[in-house]
Amino acid sequence: MDSSIILNSDYCFEQKFTFLHQNDWILPSEHSIFKDTSWNLEALCQLKRELNATKSLLNDKGEQWQEHTARINKANKVISFIKQKIQPEILTGAWCKFYEILSNYPLCSQGTESFKSLHLCEAPGAFISALNSYLCCYYRSICWVWLANTLNPYYEDLNIKDVICDDRLLFPTLKYWFFGKDNTGDITNPNYSKDLQEFISEKEYFNLVTADGGVDCSDNPAEQETVVAKLHFAEMLVALQNLAPGGSFVLKKFTFFECVTICKMYFLNCIFREVHVFKPFTSKSGNSEVYVVCLGYIGVEKVRAYLEQMNQNYGSLTDKSMFPLKSIPSSFISQLIECCKLFSELQTKSIQENLRLYSIPFSEYESELIELQNACAEKYIQRCSIQSHLFIERLFPLKKQIFTSFHDKLNRNLRKLRFQVVGDIFENLSKPQSMFWPDVILDVERRLTVCFPLEKKRQLDDIEWYFVPKEIKSRMKSKSYQNWLLMGKKISLIQNSKFCNPMLLHLWNRISYNPEINIQNHQPTAFCYWDIDNISSLLIESSDAENNCLVSMAKLKDEEPTKDPALTKLKETFSKSFNYNFLNLENQEANFPEEKKIVYINSTVWINSLHQEILIKQILIDVLCNVIKVMKPGDSLIICIQTLLTRYTTGIIYMMLSLFEKFQCFLPSDLAPAFSGQMWILSNFQNPECTSRILSYFETVASFKVPEEMEILEIVPIPVLCGGHFYEYLLDLNNNHMHQRLRSLTSTEKHRLKISV
Repeated sequence: MDSSIILNSDYCFEQKFTFLHQNDWILPSEHSIFKDTSWNLEALCQLKRELNATKSLLNDKGEQWQEHTARINKANKVISFIKQKIQPEILTGAWCKFYEILSNYPLCSQGTESFKSLHLCEAPGAFISALNSYLCCYYRSICWVWLANTLNPYYEDLNIKDVICDDRLLFPTLKYWFFGKDNTGDITNPNYSKDLQEFISEKEYFNLVTADGGVDCSDNPAEQETVVAKLHFAEMLVALQNLAPGGSFVLKKFTFFECVTICKMYFLNCIFREVHVFKPFTSKSGNSEVYVVCLGYIGVEKVRAYLEQMNQNYGSLTDKSMFPLKSIPSSFISQLIECCKLFSELQTKSIQENLRLYSIPFSEYESELIELQNACAEKYIQRCSIQSHLFIERLFPLKKQIFTSFHDKLNRNLRKLRFQVVGDIFENLSKPQSMFWPDVILDVERRLTVCFPLEKKRQLDDIEWYFVPKEIKSRMKSKSYQNWLLMGKKISLIQNSKFCNPMLLHLWNRISYNPEINIQNHQPTAFCYWDIDNISSLLIESSDAENNCLVSMAKLKDEEPTKDPALTKLKETFSKSFNYNFLNLENQEANFPEEKKIVYINSTVWINSLHQEILIKQILIDVLCNVIKVMKPGDSLIICIQTLLTRYTTGIIYMMLSLFEKFQCFLPSDLAPAFSGQMWILSNFQNPECTSRILSYFETVASFKVPEEMEILEIVPIPVLCGGHFYEYLLDLNNNHMHQRLRSLTSTEKHRLKISV
């Protein structure tokens, strides 16, 4: 490797710019905010064009380019070197970046007994972990209180391109995270800051606020700064409304070319004693990421009028300027241009060097590169003063960590998996935006095959009952169910789930919502896709079928007269069968048979949709309230449900399980259409002491009045639903089911369109 091209290792750690405050840097009147139309500076526009021209050289680069840049990254060895010294809760590139920032700037006050920090857009929690390690090293006696925000990884209507589902730190520290009253965690909601102040209860300010937010810009990489402008503006507003006088603010930024960013940088320079721009060594050199480090806040009381005006003009970022151009001194403009040139040149050189090395066999420079990476890692350890065997007081006990929705049996690189599923370029495939429907089908099928190869299915002959875990039964002994109920913004689309690999869910949504899909092509036929003989044998066990009575639900008023092949097959085994209206038990309870009952509820016939779960919430809870009322010890329950992806529906099944001795869930055969759901069988109703409380709670949920734009999202807390044997069982089940539905959908569409590969 040509040493003249490699930046000196010391210089790699000194990519900084400090604004030198001038006397004429004074805020204009708050009444001038967002009055003028947006403006631009030609010098910065030219820098933007030049940088985008360099970045455009990467337009045809895909997965191999990602691997190449990761391999030649000078900071490649830093994490492994840190692991030899200390063991933080979560050690990622973000941890390394923030520890580097902490080591370069005085963000923690000397001589104070307490320290409060607020971390915005924080998932997966690396900044918190880095700060914990730093405080354990230098401020061990300080009383540290922290609070964090991020897009809620448990809220189902968030695009996985935006949300970080890695909850290794978030799950065991959930009580320190605040997602707002809408439960989304979206700080671009103008009400978030108000919700936050109410949540804190007594008015208190934070000594440090960090904001590490970003937005997926793969659809428009040339306009990254504009795409993230709204988020960065929201981060600034929330931070400044909650930061203590004299406090520090660390904000991730990218470039400073646009009017909105220029104005924000001027605003920050006017209200902080010092403003620095820093590119950590551990930040990838080929991207635009930098951190703005602001020290010495003048306090919210002195800028409250400005913040109120900004909050009111939240939607004017694209067409109005925050400040008139004439109110920004030329001395600031010249310093900002100098700053932009510095970081644009650094990024351009890095991209050009990465491209040069891409054309050279790795073996030709491998040994020299490894030597450089080792030297840089040693330099990082030295400059950040990371001490060996430092005792770090953990943020949570290790036993509280759980498998995440990304849990992968093959232990694959999850970043690579995400790129293979979501990335715009995958081998030689075209970009999804320009694809015709047949190409979309083939693209999804190929991604599914590569990322989620088929596994051997379990045989029905081997299936036995699962006894309901003791942890579920003990949880239901709680007498505070009413405190479990959680409301939030209404869900219109299940884009994310804690109970299924979200990468599979992304592929499913990409095709199942396409207008080309005709649901008639994916509905069940008269054929039964279940091995009902085996299921029946499991149900009656050693008893006789004649001692059991099948009780099925009468058709709903709007239900289509579709045949239910599974019910038909069950009736062949259980000759005694009755229909009841479980939406209204009036005058029916006395007529229920005395024999042991098998109650059969098939919710998949209620609504004609491939996305039933969010549409059946009310009917399902109403029906199950009445089912509980008629159950007697020894009875069984069959619930057919299309999917079990939301906290709400999973909570219902979880609570129902506690009333029975054992359970099993069956997926349909591989030939089943995508419409088909899961068959949950709950056996031997126990009528435990908690039955009446669960029934009362279900009735409360069913009748609970919520604002029109809100709904009940959770009836059992997410920490209760996750972490045990039931969660592992459900995660595996849902992944298999989603995989099966995707295979069915793509196969049927290929056959319909006569696509051959």
